[in-house]
Amino acid sequence: MKYFAILTVLILIVALVGVGYMYMTATIAVEAVGVVATDAPSQIILFEELREQLRLGAVLGTPYVTAQELSDAENYQFYTYTVRLRNNCAVSADMVELQVTPMAGDILQIGAFDDVKLPAKQTADVSATILTDKNMHPIREVTITYYIWGAPFTLKTTVK
Repeated sequence: MKYFAILTVLILIVALVGVGYMYMTATIAVEAVGVVATDAPSQIILFEELREQLRLGAVLGTPYVTAQELSDAENYQFYTYTVRLRNNCAVSADMVELQVTPMAGDILQIGAFDDVKLPAKQTADVSATILTDKNMHPIREVTITYYIWGAPFTLKTTVK
């Protein structure tokens, strides 16, 4: 019984060291950021789909405004924010997603349908696209959320 107790304590210590290591090294570093602007008329099919979804109050994404009618496509533009991330941890990060913090004039963020995983010691790009008023500037704060071993982590950065 004494040996079983010693073995159990050793297993507990190893488990605590492993979890501590995970929390101390579970860092994702932002290597690069960028934004690309696209006029809504150049993506008229996507704009019309989003216009109908917003009118019905059934947006596949994150609406920043209540259900409303959008005017002509010439008054809007799409911003696609891309963040390159590096996983410095020895464990892969799952369900990496990017959420753009809206400003007045932003309409919605288009839903992401891909499951981005960031393997250990690797880099990956994560993107998010928003529909906004044509006169808005592209500077936004973005929140990166990821999970390591089921534990959630967040990181914020500004994209210019």
